Amino acid sequence: MKYCFFANDGGAADRKTTLEITCEEGGLRLKYCAEDSCFYSPFSKDNEPLYDGCAVEIFLAEDGDANAYTEYEFSPYGLRWKGRITHKNGKREGVLLDTGDVECLAVRTEKDYFVEAFIPTPYRRGVTRFNAFRIEREGADKPYLLYAVFPTLCETFHVPEKMGLL
Repeated sequence: MKYCFFANDGGAADRKTTLEITCEEGGLRLKYCAEDSCFYSPFSKDNEPLYDGCAVEIFLAEDGDANAYTEYEFSPYGLRWKGRITHKNGKREGVLLDTGDVECLAVRTEKDYFVEAFIPTPYRRGVTRFNAFRIEREGADKPYLLYAVFPTLCETFHVPEKMGLL
């Protein structure tokens, strides 16, 4: 399945981003293409706050409960972030998880980057829910440019009701 991203406000994206998801034995393979990037990412280790720089992300609710999902993030430099997010009584909580089981390869060209990742996760056709995102940022004091497969229409990606079926 191949997906194109929109601006998170629902309009056309000014930077092209695509994601191809394939089901393989033992998990899901993700192939992102993020065009026209500045590659800003001041991080050097996995599980640092990659969302404060350029990154691509996916939220996966493996059992279909969009109020409990695993978030995966990938930087243009191949760094990974993984957490378990829950929404309960209007509050969002998160737990940082080890990234050791997540494969990631990132390749940069002059203006674009490509991320290929393998996530060892159960997938159930017609049950698993997801949303995927891109954050583009030109520096620490610059605004966030937000893109999504299913735009959340607000300043956060953490909107469970905007997840679609995978």
